[in-house]
Amino acid sequence: MIGYFKVSAIGTDHMDKKDGVCQDHSDVIQTADGHTIAVIADGLGSASKSDIGSRIAVETVISYISENIRKSREDRFYTALLKEAYSRAYTAVIRYAKKIGEAPSELNTTLTSAVYDGKKLYYGQCGDGGIIALTYNGEYVCVTQVKKGEAFNETFPLLGGEANWSFGKYDGSICALTMMTDGIFDIVCHPLLVNESQKINIPFIRRFMDRNILKANSPADFDALQRGVEKFIRGNGIEGVTDDKTIVGLINTKIMPSLKDDEYYKEPDWEKLKNDMKNKLKQKPPAISGPQSERRINNSRLIEEKSISANTDLFSSYLRTKKANCIMRNIVIVQFAVIVILSFFMFISLSCNKEKKEQVDPASISSEKKEAKKQKKTNNSADDKPIGKTSAVTASTAPTVTQNTAEKLPAKTGPKKKDIDQEIE
Repeated sequence: MIGYFKVSAIGTDHMDKKDGVCQDHSDVIQTADGHTIAVIADGLGSASKSDIGSRIAVETVISYISENIRKSREDRFYTALLKEAYSRAYTAVIRYAKKIGEAPSELNTTLTSAVYDGKKLYYGQCGDGGIIALTYNGEYVCVTQVKKGEAFNETFPLLGGEANWSFGKYDGSICALTMMTDGIFDIVCHPLLVNESQKINIPFIRRFMDRNILKANSPADFDALQRGVEKFIRGNGIEGVTDDKTIVGLINTKIMPSLKDDEYYKEPDWEKLKNDMKNKLKQKPPAISGPQSERRINNSRLIEEKSISANTDLFSSYLRTKKANCIMRNIVIVQFAVIVILSFFMFISLSCNKEKKEQVDPASISSEKKEAKKQKKTNNSADDKPIGKTSAVTASTAPTVTQNTAEKLPAKTGPKKKDIDQEIE
């Protein structure tokens, strides 16, 4: 059988507030086909209604998975099921926020889920909670990866979107697991252990999941375990933790994990770890040397040379452009000067021609007038001769019709309108 316990307790930070509530929520459900589904959520302390958001997220995931889960040999079936459950939780939180007229961010929460069949473990994760598993051979492993921001209290919650969610399967056989929000998880995976070979505070977490030291064999045992964990979590069992605290444990009573050497379960030397951390903080960051330093210097020189080359090319281009502009300006000035000079000479030439026309000889004008009168008399004498007769006139005596004479002849006209009307009548 798979037994379990689950506890969510309000932290002292929230107890001191007038309307303080526990923003954590957790639940466990077991299906008829042998699956145990466990979900925990930690509402963000900065969100005023995050206790509601954490509850909605947990209930949505539990409900969807329990209604749609079945036995499957395909790992992707379980991961897809978890992913869809998270999407529905995301939508449910936002929909409820709109319903009560709150910004969705005021209901934001972390969310950690597990689907366990006594051996295989599938998980979903977003935020700074986590899962520690105990393998058949007695090894403690951190299944999930904590997602924190640059600040210690900054995380990536459910409403951060799908990019902040992760899903997977632990590759190994699991006989027990515990799920914790950051109020407890930060003790189990303590920051002082991050550079140690053993990154898990095994003596602390072992008391919640190792049947070698824990009486957890029957339903009555798990009832007693539930009461003991509640007393420990709700009381002063964890010093220095003021945040809300949630822990859920799933234990396969059919499997007894193997024991390791005593050294494996040894308490970390916390004083030494603290001093080591203080000394590291006091030390100045080491100067970069060796190939990496040389590579950076060479890269810097290369960048500088490229910058100088680019500036030189830019200046050369500027000079070429300036020179071309000067040449064009000189050409335009020369063309304008030529046009002005030609215009001046044309004006002088026209003025001279006009003066010459005005200074014509009077004698020549008089002879032209006499010639015109003579020509007119000749034409009149020819018009006075009777029609039907011709006079023999030689070519030498025939009068010459000049252009001036032709211009004086009457233009040809058609019959008058009055004559035409008479003919019609």
